[in-house]
Amino acid sequence: MTGGLGRVAAFLVEPAARAAGTASLPAACRAAVLGAVGDVPPLAAALALTLRAADRRPAALVALWGVPPPGGAPAVRAAAKLAAAVKPFGPADGSAPTDGAIARGRLAWLGLPAEPELAVEALVGAAAVVDAPLVTALAGVRPAALDALVAGHNLVVAAAVPGSPLAETAIERLAERGVPAVACRPPSRGVASGLALAGWVAPRLDLTGEHEVVR
Repeated sequence: MTGGLGRVAAFLVEPAARAAGTASLPAACRAAVLGAVGDVPPLAAALALTLRAADRRPAALVALWGVPPPGGAPAVRAAAKLAAAVKPFGPADGSAPTDGAIARGRLAWLGLPAEPELAVEALVGAAAVVDAPLVTALAGVRPAALDALVAGHNLVVAAAVPGSPLAETAIERLAERGVPAVACRPPSRGVASGLALAGWVAPRLDLTGEHEVVR
């Protein structure tokens, strides 16, 4: 594997340094999506919609770190109730809490704070009250403190073309850390991506790896 490709894969799936332990999330379907800033939100939305349909749930939650979530839009009642169930979180100094989750289509979106400890706290708090599929979307380079979140999920999806050297390297690096991972091509820019982000329609996902839980 070339040094350049290894560096790109590390950018996508490895933090700056190792972090011990894992974040404790409930045993319900919890998936994480890792990748570039432009690829993660639509893939996370598509995965959440796919898990929602597979689990026959009326809505699903996407917790997004590294990039702002899409704005609120017309949503089904179940997504609005799901968003309302997620409590707003506040900074460590005790000042006013930030906004909670917003509903969009069949999805609720929770923007995680940039500060890693607060992000972990917000995600674990949301997972504790959400009885629905949850996709954690970590976009771009993440700090070591967020590594605990990755290992705490049932499945990790690398936003990369399945079978590509980048995908294989990403899966290998995650496997070395005991994290079940697959690769998936992000939705193409345009209509497919827009419909997924709107929370209405998920394109067919090709999840390739040893842990194919969604077909």
